[in-house]
Amino acid sequence: MITLHISARKCEVNDELESYIERKLGKLDKYFPRQHQPTGMVIELTRDESVGPDKRYHISVNIAAPQHPMHAETATMNPHSAVDIIEAKLKEQIRKYKEKHTPRRLSLKRMAPITTADEEA
Repeated sequence: MITLHISARKCEVNDELESYIERKLGKLDKYFPRQHQPTGMVIELTRDESVGPDKRYHISVNIAAPQHPMHAETATMNPHSAVDIIEAKLKEQIRKYKEKHTPRRLSLKRMAPITTADEEA
């Protein structure tokens, strides 16, 4: 499991929210290729009273991946929905990262010339 560092500004992170964050974001490392496992994740949660109620909670996440660090952020009306949105954003980034950094394996069957029954006779 990836090492999480959760920090909060102008709000409290209670045990329930912390376990929710760990459950949702803590298992994102299983989507990385084996050779490119991340070393840590920094999660910063901020409550901003100066903006409208629909953008009150701002969450920012940084993942320290070996070749390309990832960053995602969003602002919503409650911290739980912010964590869900961040999880979806990071899964998409990890999918693109995996497509770029995993080797393409060529099958010998695909490389072999196609022969038909007429050619064999």
